Amino acid sequence: MKKLILALCLAATACGFHLRGPQPLPFDSIYLALSPYTEMGADLRRQIVANGHTRIVDKPADGQVRLQVVTDAREKVILSLDTNGQVREYELRQRFSFKLVDAKGREVIPVTELSTKREVSFNDGQLLAKEQEEIQLYRDMQIDIVRRLLNRLASAHWPLPEEPAQSAPASQS
Repeated sequence: MKKLILALCLAATACGFHLRGPQPLPFDSIYLALSPYTEMGADLRRQIVANGHTRIVDKPADGQVRLQVVTDAREKVILSLDTNGQVREYELRQRFSFKLVDAKGREVIPVTELSTKREVSFNDGQLLAKEQEEIQLYRDMQIDIVRRLLNRLASAHWPLPEEPAQSAPASQS
């Protein structure tokens, strides 16, 4: 039995498997154009601090990069109705679009949309429970988006190459 467990452990490590650990961001400081008082802002800040050495700055000019939010939206769409015209299923959607720019305004990551959706059944007799389920599903969706956002930020090509110096036009005499 011990040999089997040892063989499985060796096979798992040989294939490159490892637990997901922190993914440090490639830049030293970041400005988040996202309120720290929202759930998304608080989650993102907490994860950045936990992931490594990147500092979150309070002023856009102080950061090497700026995360700019383009869209942060939640939607609830009816999926199906019963024979009486009552809602049976909803689809919950969350979309988050962002771009990352450096201190000079150059795009490090162009506008990127992250989205997720979940289906939820509905029953009038369980209204309070279904409201709580919806809150929990939106929370799970947000955690998923924050994780995917951090993966995207961690894979950003940084630093950007320096722009070639512009040569002055030759004056004609």
